[in-house]
Amino acid sequence: MENVDEEIVDLRFFLAGLELGRRDAAALFFLVGVLSAAYGWVILGFVMTYSWVLGIMFIAVVNDLLGRYNSFVETVLSGSKLGLKRLSGFILMRWAVRDALTQILGLWFFGEIDDQYTFFKMFLRLKLMPFSVTSPWIGGYDKEISGFLFAWFLMDTLVSFILAVDSWVTIANTRRSGREIVKEGCNLLVTMFHQAIQLKCLEVILSGSFVRWVLVRQCGRSFAIIFQSMVEVYFMVAWLIYYLSARHRDASLSGRRFGRRDLEGLIVGLRRSEAMTR
Repeated sequence: MENVDEEIVDLRFFLAGLELGRRDAAALFFLVGVLSAAYGWVILGFVMTYSWVLGIMFIAVVNDLLGRYNSFVETVLSGSKLGLKRLSGFILMRWAVRDALTQILGLWFFGEIDDQYTFFKMFLRLKLMPFSVTSPWIGGYDKEISGFLFAWFLMDTLVSFILAVDSWVTIANTRRSGREIVKEGCNLLVTMFHQAIQLKCLEVILSGSFVRWVLVRQCGRSFAIIFQSMVEVYFMVAWLIYYLSARHRDASLSGRRFGRRDLEGLIVGLRRSEAMTR
């Protein structure tokens, strides 16, 4: 009985080559549980924040185009409700896609790391990449990290371009499935493809990963976060304007019209849906 606490719990099914005492194993699982709970709250905050901001931007921009001026409080409240109701699921799906692709790339480039502590630290940094402005750089693995960052940059740019207007498609019509939303978003990108490419290139230049990491090194993390937030809001509005312009172009090519009445219909439709849920 004296050696009960020293019994070895083989965790090779979890981390190859790692053996811990029972107390250490309990502490490890407790730590994993705490980290998982904290990560869940981070995801929740991420989804809610993006849903609120996108909803508020939609209400503010459409009302401005229509010449309607609501109070700041009314715009924030109605936009927040709209975003949470219609966009939270899409934002969560978009995060899940990016996270899954990030982990696949991480396993591809870092799967052969033997040092379990380094692998665990790298894993945590990869999980936090969608929420962080810092690089997952760790000394001693320059070649692997350089390859990962290059591949991740290309992957993230492609995914974000494909989903660039899907947030606005989702707000305009939530009855469509995820596949239909992505399909319509791609059709709208093709409608004004050159403008979409130019807008995306400008977005990558001003708010890409490389720019963020340079700002962190030169100006500090706080400035980088503030700058990134401002640029992201700017391009949210830019992609909304692009979405409305693409819908106007698509309607014109089909012999239809998309103008003030359609914008008013979006707002009226949102108000009707809110009234039906009350």
